[in-house]
Amino acid sequence: MHGVVTEALIFLGELDPETIGDAIEDATHYEPTPLSQFDEMLAALPIAHSDYTFVDAGAGMGRVVLLASTKPFKQVVGVEVSGALCETARDNAVRWRRRHADLACKDVRIVCKDVSAFRFPPGGLVLYLYNPFGESTLRALVDRIARECDGHVLIMYHTPVHRKLLDEHLDFSVVRDVGYGVIFQKAPR
Repeated sequence: MHGVVTEALIFLGELDPETIGDAIEDATHYEPTPLSQFDEMLAALPIAHSDYTFVDAGAGMGRVVLLASTKPFKQVVGVEVSGALCETARDNAVRWRRRHADLACKDVRIVCKDVSAFRFPPGGLVLYLYNPFGESTLRALVDRIARECDGHVLIMYHTPVHRKLLDEHLDFSVVRDVGYGVIFQKAPR
């Protein structure tokens, strides 16, 4: 319908484990976010989109990145550790832009990197997680965000397998629980 390919179930260990490196030990798989569920979670954000950068950690083929670009975020970034999935996501982003010249967010990027090495932009941040990695990576990421991010941070956590980490973290609180996902926030410093 939109000229992109985002529907697949892919285990990273079967795709390109040699390019992923140590992150493969805690990586899960790529599975696309259901469209209506993403729309519902996005609508539940209590923000003015233009004040925030949207980051999809574990962007896979880029479905969420494309959907987020329909809102007027400052920037939309997909961070993906798999080179093969990044290539597909970048190709999808090019096709998406061609078909949707009137996108609300013009600054859309796919970054091929382990999210543990990704430097989050300053200011307001919306981080999307569709359970992209295990508990140890999530713990390190949440702790780093609490320490390093100075602006208001919202974490949209779909299929929150390790929800307890955020529920118990002193810097985060629940904004909204929609059943299949939870939105957490960290107040700015």
